[in-house]
Amino acid sequence: MLTRDEYVAKMKKRLDKWSVEMDALEAKALKTQEDAKAKYQEQLIALRAKRQEGEEKLKAIQSATEDSWEQLKAETENVWEAFKDSAEAFKKHFK
Repeated sequence: MLTRDEYVAKMKKRLDKWSVEMDALEAKALKTQEDAKAKYQEQLIALRAKRQEGEEKLKAIQSATEDSWEQLKAETENVWEAFKDSAEAFKKHFK
């Protein structure tokens, strides 16, 4: 089982990865045809919202008590899975 500090470090790496992935997707969006750009941008907004939710959960974990951080960890894992699923669907849709 990870300690809170180890989990925070793991989440920071995930958030950095999300940022890199979104930047790559945005660059790809700029190269798409005009009609696809609107859809691309819409989905990027949704991905950014999920990333922001991850940031908020990370902040909550960092300030959580020893007793409550495990619950926040579970919620954060759910956010992570939702982001991964959304990012994969986004990539498949715009291949």
